[in-house]
Amino acid sequence: MKKVLTILFSTLMLFSSVAVAQDWGKIVSSTVGGIQQLAEASKDITPSEEHYIGRAVAAMILSKYPLSDNAALTNYVNKVGLLLANASDRPVTYGGYHFAVIKSDMPNAYACPGGIILISDALLRELANEDQLAAVLSHEVAHVAHRHGINAIKKSRWTKFGFYAAGEVGKQYTSEQTGQLAQEFQNVVMDVAKKVMESGYSKSDEKDADSSGMKFAAAAGYNPLEMIGFMRMQAEKNVGHVGGPFSSHPEPKSRISILDEVVSSLSPLSDTNNSRTARFKQHTSALHQ
Repeated sequence: MKKVLTILFSTLMLFSSVAVAQDWGKIVSSTVGGIQQLAEASKDITPSEEHYIGRAVAAMILSKYPLSDNAALTNYVNKVGLLLANASDRPVTYGGYHFAVIKSDMPNAYACPGGIILISDALLRELANEDQLAAVLSHEVAHVAHRHGINAIKKSRWTKFGFYAAGEVGKQYTSEQTGQLAQEFQNVVMDVAKKVMESGYSKSDEKDADSSGMKFAAAAGYNPLEMIGFMRMQAEKNVGHVGGPFSSHPEPKSRISILDEVVSSLSPLSDTNNSRTARFKQHTSALHQ
């Protein structure tokens, strides 16, 4: 847990000026304050709790994959991502949406609860234009908007964490009690991190993210057909995702069939704008050098 907290302090300052010690205090106090009675220990996770869980998951990802030092690229990806988030069915989260590029040889993207979305430079290299970037980011936005990551938390874990918090309302924590809370919170975070980083979302969640993401991209003015175009490129390359979050994605051909049905319900469709493509190539040119 100490390692995770250290990483939160050193890397997630990108997303907030709040120190990690304050973060930990907030997640504990938020949970304790929100559970005034023991009977509420099994309550739903609040937006603020979702936010701090997501920050901890992001810290674990960033302990493995460092952030890109290309500030212009990060800023560009954020602008595209925020446009898509605003066009989604959950445009506002407790801590807001934040997008960042990570250094990795694997073409991956990660959606952390609450709105932190990370995309690898390897995946950016596989994209042809901004509309395909929008397709990828809108898919991840859908995971956040529909709280797919939070659904990974075992009910028993959250109930247990709530029990320890509720049992000490109004009391000063001993070091042993603080350690117990820290352990239970770590267990909660690990449930989500395992799904985001290793096992991936369920196929039903992926299907939902594909269809919803396509709608978000279209609503933001992007060409939703580019998502299908990217899937066709993957199919032609016979791309398979062994392990990691993409392992739960349906095969490209299956995804194309589903998306064909979704796109038929969308109109009018925007074209792939040449100026957007030029902007994408300008910001990603350094990745191909």
